[in-house]
Amino acid sequence: MARELKSLRRRQQSRKDSSGGSGKLIPVIAIIILLLTISVTGLYFYDKKFAPSREPADKIEYFGVSGDDVAIFLNDAQALNEDGTAIKAKCINGGLFVPFEWVMSELNRRYYWAKDINSILYTLPAETVKYGLGDTLKDGSTAFIRMGDSTDNLYLNIKLVAEYTDISYSGFLSDETKRVFISSDRSTYKQADVKRKESVRLLGGVKSKVLTNLEAGEKVKVLETLEKWSRVVTEDGYVGWLRNSHLSALYDVTPESTFSAPEYSHITRTDGSKVVLGFHQVTLTEANAYLEDLTGKASGMNVVAPTWFVLTGDDGSFTCYWTRDYVDKAHAKGYQVWATVNNFDGGDIDESVFLTSTALRGKLIENLVATAVAGGIDGLNIDFELIPERLGRDYVQFMKELAVACRQAGIILSVDCYVPYSYNRYYDIEQLGENIDYVIIMCYDEHYAGSEAGSVSSIGYLNHAVSETGKMMDLDRVIIAVPFYTRVWVTDGENKTTSDAMGIKAALKWVEENGVQLSWNSEVGQNYGEIQDGDKLKRIWMEDEKSLKLKLDVINENGCGGVAAWKLGQEPEGLWSVLDMNNVSG
Repeated sequence: MARELKSLRRRQQSRKDSSGGSGKLIPVIAIIILLLTISVTGLYFYDKKFAPSREPADKIEYFGVSGDDVAIFLNDAQALNEDGTAIKAKCINGGLFVPFEWVMSELNRRYYWAKDINSILYTLPAETVKYGLGDTLKDGSTAFIRMGDSTDNLYLNIKLVAEYTDISYSGFLSDETKRVFISSDRSTYKQADVKRKESVRLLGGVKSKVLTNLEAGEKVKVLETLEKWSRVVTEDGYVGWLRNSHLSALYDVTPESTFSAPEYSHITRTDGSKVVLGFHQVTLTEANAYLEDLTGKASGMNVVAPTWFVLTGDDGSFTCYWTRDYVDKAHAKGYQVWATVNNFDGGDIDESVFLTSTALRGKLIENLVATAVAGGIDGLNIDFELIPERLGRDYVQFMKELAVACRQAGIILSVDCYVPYSYNRYYDIEQLGENIDYVIIMCYDEHYAGSEAGSVSSIGYLNHAVSETGKMMDLDRVIIAVPFYTRVWVTDGENKTTSDAMGIKAALKWVEENGVQLSWNSEVGQNYGEIQDGDKLKRIWMEDEKSLKLKLDVINENGCGGVAAWKLGQEPEGLWSVLDMNNVSG
């Protein structure tokens, strides 16, 4: 009995000892589990908040292209439509083709689409180069492709663009999202080296999605630097954000260019004098006989521009009022003869017929130049007015092709243009000035028949003409044309306004006969007067010696190439001495 009791106690003690050890182990395990949980949770939240994201960006969404479409970056900014969508180039048979209209808008508007012969034309100083449908470049690649009738579906080979445009480009055409980086900016930029492996991200911040990964030693172009991040362009064609701590010190890089721009020579007056031109309106051959009468007291004038060539047909046919006697007499008086070609004295014609036809443009040019050469004419002056915007490019191409022919024949070429404003910018004075010898800005008809009453040519109007034209071409080949006329404005009792154009000579007589008191208006730069005639208010902004002297001061101060006046016969005696730019004392 005692032995059994002792054995029972040992079993109880054994259970007690066993129970006591297990009780100590459980809390330890619990603590370990708790610590692990805390660690894992901490690491999770740390990773969520602080660790750099490795999530790749959706590149199709980022670039907005897929398949054979190619995203365009110009000077490191993506080319976008007005609605924010990507402007797309095309990758075809491994070649890169960029939209014609985008090239014309952003890179080089000297290309011309000759729809009638399915060709791209590019006019150089001595020739017009033609690339027909299916024609290839020097390396055998196709010059351009058409994907529809509109120029919106016309694409130029990037190599053709680079042939005539100062650009560099890098294409990434093997990627799923194709892109091309084009640069026309030759200014110095900042560059840096990547110090160690790093990701380029959509936005500044380690949680932003990854565009690409860079290795140590790669170079990036730095566009913008903030406190901790920089916006960069990578060598593999991405624009994104990189941590400054992973970049070396910035250093300057200046792009190099091997492009050689064509040089357009210009024929100007050989004695170095300024042009002082008088327009002579000739509407029939017999009017040539009045040359000596009209120029007898035109002191200082050295160019006469008779309106000899008048377009009469849609095909570019014209009437010519030239006579040898006129040319001989003008030369004897020391005048150059610049024969004017206009599109309005011969009636209503459709300029689209000859301007959009390669053959008809060529025929008109050939006939004009041949007539000028045969007639001893020194220059041609083109006065095509009211050209609609839809024909702007065709008009400019005609002028460029005419410039080549005139240059080869030794004929001075000038063109009459409106005072530049946004609504007539398709006349493209910049391209005209590059190709032709003189641009004549017609600084009159500021107010015209049918408009509200006002000056025909205020000093502000002329200042605007000089300033805006000077932004587009060298002023030493710009001739400012001033009016030898004004208008008498009549407003009746019903507040209806009409006007009559009147030469300065006749206007001065009208002022005297009607007892109009003139007073100087410094804002307009002219003498102003008005009278009440019954229920009619008659007003005049007078062009006279004082107003023209003010205009000539602006023309001279800005270094313009000359002055012109419309038209001979409307001026009072002595007015030409004011316009004599080659006689300082005058």
